[in-house]
Amino acid sequence: MTTENTLRNAPSSQPEGEVTLKQIARLAGVSIATVSRALNQPDMVAASKLKAIEEVLQKLSYIPNNAARILLNGRSKTIGLIVPTMSNPVFAPTIEAAEETLRAAGYGVLVACSNRDVDRELEQVRTMLSRGVDGLILTGSRRHPDILRILGSRNVPVVFQDCAEIYPDSFSVAMPDAAAMALAIDTLVDAGHRRIAVLTGPTGNTPPVADRLRGALKQLAARGIELPPLGVAETEDYDAATARAAVRGFLDQSPGYTAIACTGDILALGAIMAIREAGLSVPDDISIVGCSDSVMAQYVDPPLSTIHLPFKEMGAVAAERLLSILKNEPASGLSFMPFHLERRQSIKVLSRDGKGAPPTVNRK
Repeated sequence: MTTENTLRNAPSSQPEGEVTLKQIARLAGVSIATVSRALNQPDMVAASKLKAIEEVLQKLSYIPNNAARILLNGRSKTIGLIVPTMSNPVFAPTIEAAEETLRAAGYGVLVACSNRDVDRELEQVRTMLSRGVDGLILTGSRRHPDILRILGSRNVPVVFQDCAEIYPDSFSVAMPDAAAMALAIDTLVDAGHRRIAVLTGPTGNTPPVADRLRGALKQLAARGIELPPLGVAETEDYDAATARAAVRGFLDQSPGYTAIACTGDILALGAIMAIREAGLSVPDDISIVGCSDSVMAQYVDPPLSTIHLPFKEMGAVAAERLLSILKNEPASGLSFMPFHLERRQSIKVLSRDGKGAPPTVNRK
């Protein structure tokens, strides 16, 4: 009897726990050892046999017993991924890319959100370890000191992403946040702006944002731009309403700002809303530049000029490096992702003296 006929006569589904490797092997016409390899090391199985096994698994709605798999080979084929927040859209492509990369290698992913709370992240790490994850991807550089101790004692590999810290025997991948904001400042200054305000998110619990603010201030000084006493506003969160209130404060000062550099795109969107509510125009009255290039940046009116930080590629790199470590290949140190300016329509080019000019706008 062919595999096709065997499958046609097999039950459409069975309760979890009733299907055995022996049954799968018989229905697929392969050995039990081949089925085991297909479940744990699919790249070691011939394509024709793997296809036959996959057809059987799909027909039987087979779900592997993860506890049994761990007992059998010490691997759960599961990775834990913890991000600081789900509300910031920059992390969605990071999660997607990491999941795609790990899935292609036969791994599942458990995702958790720490809400930028180091104690909560520690709790989530403990939970994931209790579920038998083979490795972890941790996002950000603020964490409980016990995490490194626990991971070291369990010999569980970890990769840190969006983290410029270098940890022993671990790999970190980060965004060049200070350099990215320096480019944002250069973009405004090169467009003729001299009266620039800086809008930043909370720096106390978000080191990358603190780095962006430092990069902006350092580059302003390097370009000879002096900020007024209240030329920097730090919001307490990333809510658009908070950003709008901060920008209204800039406008109430009336120092004649021609541009606002924002350390994040969400802040920039709030800034555009506040400027419009004040009866002003972006970019004719005030130019705006953001940082991160979230998916919303190209859909706001006007489309936001921003520094593109490749969060999707970062997720893929983090997953690839973790897979390398799981294969006992060396992967340690710190790597920075590339970045570039996405020039859209939120920046107006002024004259070289910064006092106004024909409304020349770079369009993409």
